[in-house]
Amino acid sequence: MWNPNHIFQDILMKQYGVAVHGAGWVAAEHVRAFDADPRSQVITISSRRESSAARVAKMTNHSEAVIETDLSRVLDREDVQILVVCTPHDLHPANTIAAARAGKHVLIEKPAALDTSSLRRMREEVAKAGVKSVVSFVLRWNPLFDVIKAQQANGALGHVYMTEVDYVHGVGPWYGQYEWCRTLAQGRSSFLNAGCHAVDALRYFTESDVVEVSAYTVAGSDRFEYPGTAVMICKFENGSIGKALSNLDDRAPYKFRISLYGDRGTMLDNRIHSQTVPGQTDYAEIPTILPDSGDVSHHPFRGEASHLLDCIDTNEESHVSLGNSVNTHEVCIAADISAAEGRPVSLPLP
Repeated sequence: MWNPNHIFQDILMKQYGVAVHGAGWVAAEHVRAFDADPRSQVITISSRRESSAARVAKMTNHSEAVIETDLSRVLDREDVQILVVCTPHDLHPANTIAAARAGKHVLIEKPAALDTSSLRRMREEVAKAGVKSVVSFVLRWNPLFDVIKAQQANGALGHVYMTEVDYVHGVGPWYGQYEWCRTLAQGRSSFLNAGCHAVDALRYFTESDVVEVSAYTVAGSDRFEYPGTAVMICKFENGSIGKALSNLDDRAPYKFRISLYGDRGTMLDNRIHSQTVPGQTDYAEIPTILPDSGDVSHHPFRGEASHLLDCIDTNEESHVSLGNSVNTHEVCIAADISAAEGRPVSLPLP
């Protein structure tokens, strides 16, 4: 039976107004993610081009959303508490700093920045403003990541001494943001442009920061202004080691491969072999949803959006806040330096 109190309760729960800035491929998924949580309401969709913002509003059935082309007008709105930054990579620092100075919480598409000075300015401004931040390493909410973390927590792997993560995603003219992410100015490198997902996963599963990086790169195609394939090995503060691959040159289906090697067990994606299971003779497969698509509609943005709202509600910092993610970005930058100069690079960067 219809109950008018339900409408009143829904209105009360919508505490946070959300502005989505940038109207590319991923913007619609952020809109849908915040739509799915009753605590938030999308107020504005903005872009440098009005037609782009209007297109996202139409795609997501937001005819009531305010369409803007000026970020300063968005940030002046008292009914907006959260800014989602999904503009091209090189614009993230200015967008984030402006949001923090306006007192808005921020969800920042990865990479948060392409250089250390911008990254550190962003971190300082966000900390000074006291707002919450999440960098969109959205695969942390993929069910396979939950499965792996559960196996770590129950001791099935023991001490994880080595982790490997491969990001294999062929990017070309068929990819939504290819025209600008292929450039040095806006894509910068294989790891910064996209392979940072692999680096973040390394840190997430190893539960430690990286202190040294060595890397090599190769141009596996002519589709980028930088080498499209990069591989790096790293040493963690806790003594573990890791390897990450970022391959944007590939022409095969997308793959995100995860391998964890512990002193009590091994996980290869969703397959596990553990000394804690007496008599186990081969890997056991755990049915789950794998991170096996580069299509953003497959990514778990709803979990990420709700996580940011949880952090705001509880006044707690995210496990993937801007401050936490500085090490991930510095690893990517250090890998580029290592490959260019042919030497190991220590972290933190100067």
